[in-house]
Amino acid sequence: MKSQQQIKQQQYDELMKLLAWIGSRARLAAELGETRQTVYAWVKRGRISASAARRVDEKTEGLFSKEMLRPDVVVWSVS
Repeated sequence: MKSQQQIKQQQYDELMKLLAWIGSRARLAAELGETRQTVYAWVKRGRISASAARRVDEKTEGLFSKEMLRPDVVVWSVS
């Protein structure tokens, strides 16, 4: 079982990998229909929102899975 610190580090690392892959915060915001300020807040906080993680998972066809982006989410509701 991962510690809270390990989970936080994974969330941050995966977000940074996603940003490097997509190229910029602005492009990530545009792809997800979010504002640049929202993406900036994710970076500052060190994790993407759970709903955005789900959209990233879908858009990247699992390359960036919601479970890797947000390992702290135990149950993913179906919507």
